[in-house]
This record gives sequence, structure tokens and C-alpha cells, in this order.
Amino acid sequence: MTDLDTPLVMLGQFDWASWLAMFWFMILLEIPRYTLSGVAIFISSFRRKFSLTAAEKKSLDQLKISVVIAGHNEADAIEKCLGSLDEQTRRIDEIIFIDDGSTDGMREIINKYCQLGRIDIALSNQVRSGKAASCNLGFTIAKGDIIVNLDADCSYDCDAIEKLIEPFIDPRVGATTGALGVRNFNCSAVTAHQAIEYIVSIGMGKRALDMLNMVVCASGAFGAFRREAINQVGLLAPGPGEDFDVTMRLRRCGWEIRFAADSWCFTDTPATLGAIIRQRRRWDRDTIRIRMRKFRDVFSPGRRRFSLLETFEQVEWLILNVLVTFVFPIYVAWLFLIFGGGALYILSCVAIVYLVLDAIGFFMALAICRRYDSSMVFVILPYLLTFGLYNGIFMRCVRLYAYYEEWIYRASTLDSYSPLRVSRQAHRVRG
Repeated sequence: MTDLDTPLVMLGQFDWASWLAMFWFMILLEIPRYTLSGVAIFISSFRRKFSLTAAEKKSLDQLKISVVIAGHNEADAIEKCLGSLDEQTRRIDEIIFIDDGSTDGMREIINKYCQLGRIDIALSNQVRSGKAASCNLGFTIAKGDIIVNLDADCSYDCDAIEKLIEPFIDPRVGATTGALGVRNFNCSAVTAHQAIEYIVSIGMGKRALDMLNMVVCASGAFGAFRREAINQVGLLAPGPGEDFDVTMRLRRCGWEIRFAADSWCFTDTPATLGAIIRQRRRWDRDTIRIRMRKFRDVFSPGRRRFSLLETFEQVEWLILNVLVTFVFPIYVAWLFLIFGGGALYILSCVAIVYLVLDAIGFFMALAICRRYDSSMVFVILPYLLTFGLYNGIFMRCVRLYAYYEEWIYRASTLDSYSPLRVSRQAHRVRG
């Protein structure tokens, strides 16, 4: 009998009471998450595919589109980014590029492209001021009805802008966000796991959230904003998490946020463990700060703009993210306390169930996205075997530590994503 056979045999011997006693964490907290996403995808397969009428296309064509790109020390990425924008099927009325105090010659490069006519406005900060400040400069001078906010180190499908702005045909839509894919999926095991993560979170997660009108972040790498909406809620807040923050403000003011599933952006993700840990700690710290400090009044029915949907979205996040993150180590400790060495076999069974669920989610997401070619799938497919360890254990440990350091030490005030003087000033202003 192999090592794998032992937990498989155990799985077949359990009755329902044993299953509930040993696998309550997965049954109560994990399987519902997978099931809800799967049901949403199943329902979406029966929905009529969204298509614009001739009148709607004409209306969208009349909108002026401004693209704002802000970057720091990304000189090597500019050509690839602009090259993908040159190929867009939708006319871009102006491209504004802001160099945020770079030291790698980025300023000279964007000025050169401006002289060649590939950039309409090139601006440079004398000292680094952070992405939010740089984007705000671009947003302020942009003339478009729709302002598309892009990252310099990304590339975009030729119809990405066209698809990204389609939801704006609905006057209730204040912002949209597109699909993100991993460009450097074959760089390391870390990027391969992120490629699987992005496929599942985009293919299933974002689509499910869009169906429920619960999209809460118009990505700073690939998001679009209606000028009228930005004028109402204000510009990006200084410091990290600026995209999430402005999206939450838009939702609070009644604007809808839509996910443009067929609009694709590809980016290079962190390729080492150290880099991914730093990135995710920053993301998770910002999430805690924005949700639980700045927008904690979502649970107050007496507030001026109380919305049951906003409260439900926050509760859903608390259960499926915060609660699951904190309960998992307690569950593992409980297993060893109750079952001793047998806990290893139980955890092996859990790993098998994770593998099955992850495989189902992965192939469902691939089927509905229809964007990834077979060569990429074959490269990342072997990493599906260890994706449960990456997503279920490693990422949870990173998230747990990020929650701890933000809640206890407010560590986001020291984040290097924005200059220290900017982050500290931002936190003083927010209280």
C-alpha cells in the first residue's frame, strides 16, 4: 500500500458523523466557497451573452477616452506597454504618462515617445511621490469622459480598452475592471502557482462577484473610471491601496462597479518567495485598514448611506477570508490535540479533497475564460498538485501575519510602496 492509499482508504471508512467531526473546517467554511463560485459559473453559462446594439456602440464611440499611466523605474517595460496600446481596436484620445521620480532614465524615454507622438502628455515628478499622487496628476489634466488607469509594466489584448469601456453604456456604472493574467507564468514555481490562482480567481471568483454586483476593486493595473463618478467621490487617496479605497468610495455613493471579463491585461508577477510575501502582506494590510478602519461603519444601519448589499459583501469577506484565516491554525492544532499522530492522515485526506476541488475549479475557469492556450496550461498543470499547499497553507500564513502586523502595529504606515512621508501623512489625515 502506498502513502497515498492510506488516506484514501480512510476516506472510504468514515461515516457522516466522523466526517463532520474531523473535517468540520472544510465542510463548514471551505466547500461552501467552492460551491458558490461553481453555482455562479453554472448559472452564467445560461445567460445571454452581452452584446451592444448599433445605437449603444455609437454612444460609446462618442465618449472620449483618456489613458493615464504612472510608473517608477519601469523604463524597460514602456515599449511593450505602448506597443499593446498602439494595437487597440478602440481609439484612445489621449495617453498621459507620468514618471514618478525614476532613476533609470524613464523620464527621458517618455519624453522621447512624446516627441514621436506615441504619448500625448509626458510628465515627471522631481521626487518620488507615490502612485496615487502621480495618477491624480494625470486624472486632473485628463480630458476624457472615461479615464483608464493602467500600469506601465503590463501589456493588453488588442480589444482590451474596447471591452473595458462597454459596461459604461449603463449610466449607473462608475468604474470597470478587466481580467488579469500572469505573463511570466513559466519563470518559476512561484509564478506558476500565481498563474493558477489568477485563472481561478478571475475565471470563477470575479465573475461570481460581478453577477452579485459585489466587485469591490477596480484594479490600479487595469481599471476605468467615469469622470463624473471621480468628480463626485474625489481623487485617489495617498498611500497604498488607492485602487481599493476609491472603489469602495464609489460603491458607497451608489455607483456600480463592473468586471469586464473579456478585457484582458497581462502582467509579470513576483517570481520569488520573498517578493510574493512582500506583495501579499501589503495587499492584505491595506484590505484590513480600508475595510475595518475606514469603512467599518458599513455595519451601522443608522448611517446616512446604509446599504444591505454593502453589509452583506463585508460579512462575506469576514467569513470567507478573515474567519477562515484565523480558524485554520486552530483547526490544525485541534486535530493534533484530539487525534495525535492520526491528524497527519486526516490532513492528508484534506489535501486530497483540496486537490479535487482545485482541479474542478481550475478546469471550469479555463473552460469559461477561453483565453489561455494549451502550451501555457501544460506548463502550469503539474503545479496544480501543490496548489492546495500554496493557496491553502502558505498564503493563509502570509495573510494571518499581515492581519496581525496591521491590526497591532498599523504596519501599512511604513510600507515602501509609497514614500514614507506620503504614507504617514495619509494616515494622519485619515486618523
